[in-house]
Amino acid sequence: MATARRVVLIPGQSISHLNPMMEFAAVCLRRGLAVTVVVPDPTLTAPALSSAIGRYASRFPSLAVHSLPLPPSHQQSLGAVHPFIRMQAAFRSQAPGLRDFLRSLPAVHALVADMFAVYALDVAAEVGVPGHLFYCTGANNLAVFLQLPSFCSGSDRDLKDLGDAPVSFPGVRTMPASHLVDGVLDSGTDLYAPVLEVFGRMAAARGILVNTFEALESSVMAALRNGSCLPEGTNPSVYCVGPLIAEGEKEEERHPCLPWLDAQPERSVVFICFGSRCTVSLEQIREMAEGLDKSGHRFLWVLRAPPGIAAAEPDAALSLLPEGFLERTVDRGLVVTASWVPQMDVLRHSSTGAFITHCGWNSTLEAVVTGMPMVCWPLEAEQWMNKVYIVEEMKVGIEVRGYKPGGLVTADNVDATVRQIMDLESEARRTVMKQAMAVKESAAAAWKEDGSSCVAFTEFVKQMG
Repeated sequence: MATARRVVLIPGQSISHLNPMMEFAAVCLRRGLAVTVVVPDPTLTAPALSSAIGRYASRFPSLAVHSLPLPPSHQQSLGAVHPFIRMQAAFRSQAPGLRDFLRSLPAVHALVADMFAVYALDVAAEVGVPGHLFYCTGANNLAVFLQLPSFCSGSDRDLKDLGDAPVSFPGVRTMPASHLVDGVLDSGTDLYAPVLEVFGRMAAARGILVNTFEALESSVMAALRNGSCLPEGTNPSVYCVGPLIAEGEKEEERHPCLPWLDAQPERSVVFICFGSRCTVSLEQIREMAEGLDKSGHRFLWVLRAPPGIAAAEPDAALSLLPEGFLERTVDRGLVVTASWVPQMDVLRHSSTGAFITHCGWNSTLEAVVTGMPMVCWPLEAEQWMNKVYIVEEMKVGIEVRGYKPGGLVTADNVDATVRQIMDLESEARRTVMKQAMAVKESAAAAWKEDGSSCVAFTEFVKQMG
């Protein structure tokens, strides 16, 4: 019996990067590949990451997990540096151990590393293994990131000085300069050079596997394939292998928000959630509450206290709401302060009618596969770029009114936006809902036999040899 071809995965260091890669691991295992996930020493891995990897290992007994101890030099303090710089230092320190581990295996047919673990491409080349990157956000962002190093080097001004002036990249919608990722806006920061270095090395991969599907980002995929988005002299294969979505654990008891949703009319609830990490200011929380109150619509709001505000008790965030808000909305609203809600279950629920989201890519895909109209309220990282694609390219969402990076959305604008997306007679709702349902069907088809992602995965396996 032939030995299965082996893929070695190097996951990222955040849940938002880890979960889709582990879903990719599951795809590989289901299709007969052997998979080894290489992780740092457990003592240096965040508990949430260790727990997530453990859940996948329990689901898939054939999944191999190898811990890669970091050298003593890495355990020295790096001081007060940006998490991205710390992450890059951790990735680089893994190189010797990863090299030794790859050489110890009988055969490795492909190495697939997190989009930011570009160091692993050098290790793969040293040991003669095809090196790929797993890109956990969308293809539009990939196209921009591949072009940013040359774009920035060719400009005599910092991007931050351009403000909201439009910037253009081949294959991608024009967007305000302020919407690009923070790390490239100001050349005077410690983050600027490391971020551009990582972006500049992505195209050296043999292939880039993107958590998207062809029908969702067909225009930019055409540009990536014809080379107009790629740095000169590079030609990585780009594979759409999404949507890859982590369902989460099945709880013995349903989350309390689900019985509450059961009691609400169909498509009547607006769901507000800014992911597992993002928060807004105390002032913004109060404006949101006032706007939801004015709108008269039903809502399910996942509320987290902003940094620096004590939250010794689980429900401490509720004290941040305006006086009387909970009493006035008790018959039509639910505020949840838990650190986790079953987001996919909420988005699938027949009572949910719209999703106010921070536009993180995982949340975006979850809305797409459930056909849920989005209200885009980006907060950080590439979320502002995602907003442009969601509203202007995919046309499955609207943007919250009156908001710019670093600004405040007033209660009146929250009220108006909720009405716009929730009122059944709203032209905006009808237009977005129609497109959302069409994209939902395309997402469901992507991983069916002969679907675009199924075909792309087959091509990835074939090139292993």
